[in-house]
Amino acid sequence: MLISKFPNINWLKRQIQHQFQNKKESNGVNLPFEGWPTVLLNTTTKKTVREDIEGPLSIFMNLQGQSIIGVEKHQVLINENAYVLTNNKAHYDLIIQNDFPTEVFNIHFGTQFLKEASYWFYQTQQGLLDNPFESNAPLPTFSLKATWRNATFNQLTYQLQQLYKDKTTSSEVKEIALLALFEHILLKEQGQNRLTRLIKSSKKSTKEELVKRLYLAVDYIYAFYNQPINLDELAQISCLSKYHFLRSFKQVFGLAPYQFIQQIRFRQAIHLLENSRATLQEIADTIGLENASSLSRMFFRTSGAYPSTYRKPI
Repeated sequence: MLISKFPNINWLKRQIQHQFQNKKESNGVNLPFEGWPTVLLNTTTKKTVREDIEGPLSIFMNLQGQSIIGVEKHQVLINENAYVLTNNKAHYDLIIQNDFPTEVFNIHFGTQFLKEASYWFYQTQQGLLDNPFESNAPLPTFSLKATWRNATFNQLTYQLQQLYKDKTTSSEVKEIALLALFEHILLKEQGQNRLTRLIKSSKKSTKEELVKRLYLAVDYIYAFYNQPINLDELAQISCLSKYHFLRSFKQVFGLAPYQFIQQIRFRQAIHLLENSRATLQEIADTIGLENASSLSRMFFRTSGAYPSTYRKPI
């Protein structure tokens, strides 16, 4: 279902406590299953705090503005260029501190969908043939971190939003689109896990702790890529020595930190060129470059082309 405002938090917590056993939406409409329904929340708000909600596997992002997601004692700032995943049954806080409107678009994967989709994703082909109607599989888990919204992710979420807005769309079509997004985020996570295995350490727990610390720096870069960021600052955020941080970051992400920041700026500049009428100087200001000439030089060094190549008519 697509909803355009936050449900009453007391009603929601009661429903969660009883696992939606009465199978009712907030507006009284019957739900097909017990447990969390699949919910797309698209609303505009400001100065909002929703604390200690036990949610399903969820995607949090903003079409405009910023928000903060907190799980236990860890908080992540979400800008328009990233999304954050929270795990099934995780207790999260959603905080919107801005005085200006923030448009959120959050996707909560329903209990029944999550079980069936996880079984399909993790089971072998032979297992799916032998037991096609089972749904007993481990559910995916993610560390709390910001993840860049690439073109595929944006396309899948936009398509999903449009399908849910169209009241004539069948439930089967919506489910297919939701499954495509689910598969995308899991494949992306698997790719990140493969990078973790490149770290030269014999202990799995050491690798996991190191990657967790590196993602503190990545979260910071996504939030403040348009401001001056230096190596010492990132190493301190990660609680690593400077050269240990530098070597490990390059091992995991394949780029030095300054190249990673440059890549983020480049992607954001392309997005603005393709989707806005902003001038080159305005784009340079937005992504943290000194002027339009600096922007042109960055484009030529990165792609061998100039910004005008990427400009699309609006």
